[in-house]
Amino acid sequence: MNENKDYYELLGIDKDSTKEEVKKAYRKLAKKYHPDINKTDPHAKEKFIEIKEAYDILVDPIKRKAYDQLRNNPQIFDWSDLFRTTNFNYWWEILREVHRNRTPYYKPPPEGMYI
Repeated sequence: MNENKDYYELLGIDKDSTKEEVKKAYRKLAKKYHPDINKTDPHAKEKFIEIKEAYDILVDPIKRKAYDQLRNNPQIFDWSDLFRTTNFNYWWEILREVHRNRTPYYKPPPEGMYI
């Protein structure tokens, strides 16, 4: 989250906007700045990426709460909500897959052991 950007201002909505209002504002701006539709403006792609970032933050209630908290008082930001909702099982599954597919090392017995 970039604390220098005001996502509410970027989407043109109020701080009290509902999820539906955020979606409506995002769709309107996404149509306007989509790189495939707006090929004449060289800055349309960057603007579209900023709008998408703002939408991703404001549509998710947990990320929106964290953004509002960071925006209002960055010194007392509470990271516990982000850690509580993070799915660490995803990373454990990746590690399990990596270690599951390893072939076990087989060391043959030394020469002359079974005479």
